[in-house]
Amino acid sequence: MKCVKCGGEDVTVEMLQTGGKTRKSGVGLGGHTNNAARGITAISTLGMSNLVWKKSTGTGKTTFKTQKTALCQSCGHDWAIR
Repeated sequence: MKCVKCGGEDVTVEMLQTGGKTRKSGVGLGGHTNNAARGITAISTLGMSNLVWKKSTGTGKTTFKTQKTALCQSCGHDWAIR
């Protein structure tokens, strides 16, 4: 592979992360019931139950986009490869 700018032969190809998105899903009916029961128990125990009983927060999934990029070792020019 040749550099498009200087014509050099010393080119490396790398996969770079270009962006990411996080999708969150809610806690649902069971999670809301759990959080309500947790709040009532916390009031009656003056907050001591919160040390062991954690809040339902739902789940999240992160996906990343990757892009193939070439980098010329001679001049430092980089470009995207399809």
